[in-house]
Amino acid sequence: MATLRSFSIRRLEPIDVAEVLEIISDCRREYGLANRLTALLEPSDHNLLETYRQRRSTYLVAIVDDQVVGGAGIARLADSDDSICELQRMYLRQARRGLGIGHALLTQCLQAAREFQYRSCYAETISQMTAAIAFYESHGFRRLTAPMGRTGHDHNDYWMLMSLPDSIHAC
Repeated sequence: MATLRSFSIRRLEPIDVAEVLEIISDCRREYGLANRLTALLEPSDHNLLETYRQRRSTYLVAIVDDQVVGGAGIARLADSDDSICELQRMYLRQARRGLGIGHALLTQCLQAAREFQYRSCYAETISQMTAAIAFYESHGFRRLTAPMGRTGHDHNDYWMLMSLPDSIHAC
């Protein structure tokens, strides 16, 4: 894997929302979700700032050359026990994948999850996103046979869970 040395990661700011929504929409279109969804962007996507201002949640963006190139969030998994969070809206611009940015975003999200005292992290996606699945599994996520909680994403067909030990080790 090549790495990109000049990027930064920070919390979502109001000025970032339009770029994040564009990235989410582009990625969902890339993987054929336009055929599975009523709209590429859901109401919860449009409420990013409000969603991630909630207690025990955060959304991080990756910045290259003063532009948002991706993002990922952590929030409590709805209708689950209080110890489980969900990795949400982890998307990168296609040209920025495989450069270490996704690894850095995921690492910081999982660190935040530990700081929020979650014990497990849930993620879900679609089976066509094989590179994303391999990425998640290489970082410790394990496949589940059924979904957990209530994400509202009935189109997803691949579910994963990761234990969050207290100590952080390199992935």
